[in-house]
Amino acid sequence: MSGVTVVYLGGFGRSGSTLVERVLGEADGWVNIGELVDLARYVAPEDELCGCGERFSACPVWTRVGELAFKGWTPDVLDRLTSLHRAAARQRHLPALLSSRRTPSPALVDLRTAYTRIYKAVAEVTGSRVIVDASKGPAFGQALAGAPGIDLRMLNVVRDPRAVAWSWQRHVERPQAAAGESSEMWRIPSHRSAAQWSALQLEMSAIAGLGGVPSSRLRYEQFVADPVGSLVAAAAQLGLPLSTEDLPAVEDGRIVLGSSHGLSGNPGRFRTGPVELRRDDRWASEMPVTDKAVVTSLTLPLLWAYGYPTITRATGTAGRDQGSAPREARREVHSDTRRDVLRSTP
Repeated sequence: MSGVTVVYLGGFGRSGSTLVERVLGEADGWVNIGELVDLARYVAPEDELCGCGERFSACPVWTRVGELAFKGWTPDVLDRLTSLHRAAARQRHLPALLSSRRTPSPALVDLRTAYTRIYKAVAEVTGSRVIVDASKGPAFGQALAGAPGIDLRMLNVVRDPRAVAWSWQRHVERPQAAAGESSEMWRIPSHRSAAQWSALQLEMSAIAGLGGVPSSRLRYEQFVADPVGSLVAAAAQLGLPLSTEDLPAVEDGRIVLGSSHGLSGNPGRFRTGPVELRRDDRWASEMPVTDKAVVTSLTLPLLWAYGYPTITRATGTAGRDQGSAPREARREVHSDTRRDVLRSTP
């Protein structure tokens, strides 16, 4: 299939996708762009910070991308992108998106056309041949996979759901909070985290089996143990050339990251220089026993399927939560499904 190549990171937030996309973005000819799905809904309207440290409106890369794709990020363009996503690429649309017999709706055709223009503009501005999009939403990824001008590969980044649930309960500050806004990231209770983790993983499995999209799964725990080797293996499964020489070397448990233009998601997108790669297993000792039991029971079939232990022992602190992907207080990491799962399904 011809067209711009996109590696779409799918799954649930707080699973390490920010760090995964940052490392992939260091490869020659690859670029990471954060969570593109949030550009029109939050990043541009609220002029949030780009990963480079500039406000979105002041970032030369995103300014040029907007000019090439739409002659600028005007309010009409942003409203149109938001309405197309709402009409064609929400969680409730996934069954139709998985059906090869259905004729794409006009909204879906327009959505694919619009995002093809964005991806192609990113490729031209950055001089990249592979774009890493950490938008996470399975339905959004499947919607874009059918675009004639996009060669999309799906990488499911998954993490132990108990570590994910524990991360969602933590108090995390928003470094970019504006005056009058909450300075704390969005939090959700364990049972909702477990339910949403399971739902999104089942959706990713459905796409891998029925969606006709080249797919692979990357466990976060494997990634932090061997970031270069695990990414090279995942890329090979996706049919993409990537070698150990293409990625930054890991020395003394650290990997050096340069600046990026990632949008939305984890404050880790602002970090540059040496970044420590260590698992955060504090949940095993600090997570309340009842919460741990609830998450384990709700996710048990998938725990078995992914090879996670069902019984854990407290091991103490094993490092900071480097790979989680916190959202802002008003929305969750995978904001595409906030209303769909956390509140009600449209």
